[in-house]
Amino acid sequence: MENTRLISGELGTGRAEPRAHSVGEASQGTYSALGVSWELRSDSAPVYRDLLERLPPGAAPSTVRSVERSYALRTVPATISEREASYLLLADGRPLIRSSAATEIAEAFEENLRWLVAERSPRRVFLRAGVVGWRDRAIVIPGGRNTGKSMLVRALVAAGASYFSDDYAVLEGNMVQPYPGCVPYLPTSSSGISCWLEEHAATREPKPVPVGVVLFAPYQAGAVFKPKLISRGKALLGLFKQAVAAQRNPAYVLRTLETVTRRCNALESVRGDARIVASYLLERLV
Repeated sequence: MENTRLISGELGTGRAEPRAHSVGEASQGTYSALGVSWELRSDSAPVYRDLLERLPPGAAPSTVRSVERSYALRTVPATISEREASYLLLADGRPLIRSSAATEIAEAFEENLRWLVAERSPRRVFLRAGVVGWRDRAIVIPGGRNTGKSMLVRALVAAGASYFSDDYAVLEGNMVQPYPGCVPYLPTSSSGISCWLEEHAATREPKPVPVGVVLFAPYQAGAVFKPKLISRGKALLGLFKQAVAAQRNPAYVLRTLETVTRRCNALESVRGDARIVASYLLERLV
């Protein structure tokens, strides 16, 4: 059985933590994306390569000396009580996750790093949102987990829109840039959509476009989609709630969102079937 353990808090809290097995730094490097830099070290070259596959869009090697975060992966040998060797991933010296599965380590690293870039990018505002492009404008669908935004993004792309992201809307002023990620498989009536989206995002990455529509449309089983225009103030508040850096840099976030809401329409409605919503939107938005 795989040994997985999410770890929070600082070292030295009274709970015994696994001691890392030091076998020398097999691989290390410094990277940056969208103005955020980090360091990655590992004593396992194969797992290091797996982690490099999880770097965010735009990531590249960097020569900066000051980094926002240092990641270190250590191999923890098997013991009498834990017969299976495992990996320990640390962020700035604090345990992030321990697992015997390299895939789980990579997923935790990807999520933590993406959030770091989203929170600390100096010239961009990241929103938790899905995004597609349609007729040289972006449709931004704010929402956290379990709001159905990823499924709606897939339905819109299947109907002809351009895939930007189902994770973050990356704003620079009023413009949204593509921010593709790993598109997870979701069981639908068309099982090939996920693979097609990954291909589509890799081969036909769109150019940044201005925000045209902001759609607040949480999923509710059986709901009928009846969108209505909402005020600029209500839209601004809804977007601010989904801004990753809202607490860290509220003034800059608000300035950016004010620019966005001055130049777009904001709609609100609960919704059911994503395909019905996609058809409705793309037929009416010009």
